[in-house]
Amino acid sequence: MNSAAAASTVSKCIRALSKNCASANRHMSTGARGARGHGWLHKYRAGLGGRHLQGRYHKRDNAKLAAVNEEVFALNDSVNGSKKAYLDFEVEDEKAKGGDSPTIQRVTIELATAALPKTCQNFLALCQKEDEGNLTYEGSKVFKIEPKVGICLGDVTENNDGLQGSCHSSSNGSTDSPYSFEHESVVLSHAQKGMISMLSTGLDRNDSRFVITTVDDAPHLDGKYVAFGRVSEGIELLEDLVKNTYTKKGMPGVNIKVAKCGIL
Repeated sequence: MNSAAAASTVSKCIRALSKNCASANRHMSTGARGARGHGWLHKYRAGLGGRHLQGRYHKRDNAKLAAVNEEVFALNDSVNGSKKAYLDFEVEDEKAKGGDSPTIQRVTIELATAALPKTCQNFLALCQKEDEGNLTYEGSKVFKIEPKVGICLGDVTENNDGLQGSCHSSSNGSTDSPYSFEHESVVLSHAQKGMISMLSTGLDRNDSRFVITTVDDAPHLDGKYVAFGRVSEGIELLEDLVKNTYTKKGMPGVNIKVAKCGIL
């Protein structure tokens, strides 16, 4: 046998051995993620992490995280004082039930202006209606309700459907994304009820939309959305909306809008 034929034979043998080894490895593997026999689903439901969470959430010390949140808000007193805003919610469907006018209830919001000045300033600017041409939260609707998270609102665009938003002109980012601005900090966690966070569509894509949590802990929001405030009064109203509002794929069956907003 000449050298060329020998080399060809050796190559074929190597390929055959490699194929057999790969096949053997597949048969002896521990299975794909979620394969039967690992008990990952039971661990997942029990909050023990499993293979998906890798022990990430169940070890959270919410008391310590809440204490850190308190320290962040306490910075306001030493720097520039505590700033608050309000949102007056109106459920339009209540007018059709016999009342002369729909019920309006207020939610008061405390902002972490010392730790997140730019994010808070964008929110405060949108809470004010300086003239007809300026963007404002007034008239914006709740476009999504997630029972295990909270309520989503803040679309100040003409469509007001939650598909897009726009930051205030004073917060404009780069020319590549003129309607959004960058992430400022993730120092606040979602380890307590009533946290307010920007609803970003990606890294450094914060606009006007935000979410208010109505659950005690929302760890999946940490690191993804920038929390910048919390509800100081009126969380019961939001909990009632989440619990009693009929929704279809998250969209509320009645119009819930911000009738008025401003700075306290």
